[in-house]
Amino acid sequence: MNIGVIGVGSMGQNHARVLSGMNSLGAVLDSNGKLAEEVGEKFNVPYFTDINDFLKSDLDGVTVATPASTHNEIAMKVMEHGFDILVEKPIALNSSKAKELVEKASKEELILAVGMIERHNPVISTAKTLLNDGNVGDVITMSSKRVSSFPARVSDMGVIMDLAIHDLDVMRYLSQGEITSVYTSGGPSNNGSGHEDHANILVQFENGIDGLLEVNWLTPHKVRNLWITCSKEYIEIDYIDQTMVISSSQLLEYDVSNLFDIPLEHNIRKYSVKRQEPLRRELRDFIDSIKERRKPLVNGEDGLNSMKVAEAALKSLRQRKKIEL
Repeated sequence: MNIGVIGVGSMGQNHARVLSGMNSLGAVLDSNGKLAEEVGEKFNVPYFTDINDFLKSDLDGVTVATPASTHNEIAMKVMEHGFDILVEKPIALNSSKAKELVEKASKEELILAVGMIERHNPVISTAKTLLNDGNVGDVITMSSKRVSSFPARVSDMGVIMDLAIHDLDVMRYLSQGEITSVYTSGGPSNNGSGHEDHANILVQFENGIDGLLEVNWLTPHKVRNLWITCSKEYIEIDYIDQTMVISSSQLLEYDVSNLFDIPLEHNIRKYSVKRQEPLRRELRDFIDSIKERRKPLVNGEDGLNSMKVAEAALKSLRQRKKIEL
């Protein structure tokens, strides 16, 4: 299949690289002519600066990796030409624009995938299977940490839309429930972007699960972790290493006069899943959804619902109060 890539900045170049490696890159487009030429020649595909010329190409689908502020306009135009589409997260700058895209895709019977890349991380797929099997018990709480230094590539949003939206999506996926309330504390940016650069978000799900998210652009090293407390076992996930540790414990007989040394018998199991690039899995899922005419793993409704929660988190940050959804 031939997939075209619109926007070949940092993320778009990764789309082009992965699609090329899958023999599925059809063309690239960027308003920066020099950049479009460099990427097109690097991967030996046609390159364009005009979207109308690009959309005349022999393509089976399109990915959009431009700034979020341009997603709605570009995606609408792509769908008007009858192409299935994958839009990088966030699907748009606000939920009303995101809803327009979802409704357009539904009306035209087109595939609309959203680039929530962590959903495609193999360690999340493994965790989903374990939770569905029920051997670890019911999910009680989830806690995530997604922190790093400031990314120069981001200019039109803060950490909630750029980082927290990933964990909101994953938590919705693993909990099998929707978020009903959100409370956010955090602070304004010190990097000149005009957006928040750190936030702690508490969410409550309709099925009683609680979630806590920590995100920032202030930490010198990159951390991408998720912890899941279940009724039977405890799960620790590292997105970067693609590893998972599952543990449980049993209290042994102890001396009530010696609470300093409580004997616990631990059962710890470490899983190292086969390392795979999440972006490749995401693009493979998009291509397969086109071939099979099925919903992708992360569809437009998923992108819209996670955006609504992210917007509520931003509203909570501004108003310093709990927001009900």
